[in-house]
Amino acid sequence: MDQTTRFELKKEPRQARARATVDAIVAAAAQVLVREGYARSTTNRIANRAGVSIGSLYEYFPGKEAVFAELRRREAAKWYARLVAEPRPVAPRDVIRHLVVGRVDYVRADLKTYVALETEIPRRATADLELEVFEHFKALSTAYFRAHRDELRRFSDLDGLAEFLMRVVSSTIHDYALHAPDRLKDNKVIDAIIDMLERYLLR
Repeated sequence: MDQTTRFELKKEPRQARARATVDAIVAAAAQVLVREGYARSTTNRIANRAGVSIGSLYEYFPGKEAVFAELRRREAAKWYARLVAEPRPVAPRDVIRHLVVGRVDYVRADLKTYVALETEIPRRATADLELEVFEHFKALSTAYFRAHRDELRRFSDLDGLAEFLMRVVSSTIHDYALHAPDRLKDNKVIDAIIDMLERYLLR
């Protein structure tokens, strides 16, 4: 089995019952991951937790790597869907707050799962999806900056600015989640991140 295949579903669940089975397996994987850790997690433990047979698990997943890769893909897609969902703010200050608070809320919603996924699941398992999400949101951000150029400081590279903003927000909140999670409960930290970005971005 090549490195790509071991992180992929064997087949897509088409019928409602099949989708429910896969959903149960992925949900169980999150619980097992938090409780046992990646190294001690097994397909048997995941199947038992999900209430399905081990044969049902292997019908859709080649192994635990694929189960956890699917979990990580779903979490990334869920955050992105929430971030770009309507209604979206228009004013730059509101957009900055929307981005920061949205990321913090996502991380805080299930902090244990977030940390486990970030520290224990191989990043290459979901690299393609995360790159797709990143590039799509960067394109949206660049288009927004072009439309609101008059409200920003003078920047010659708006594409680079969009990438900078995304990486700063993501990496800062990520670091807090891993090393100082209690600080994410403090609105002072959120306000400080927003203030920093406003001072850099806005006239």
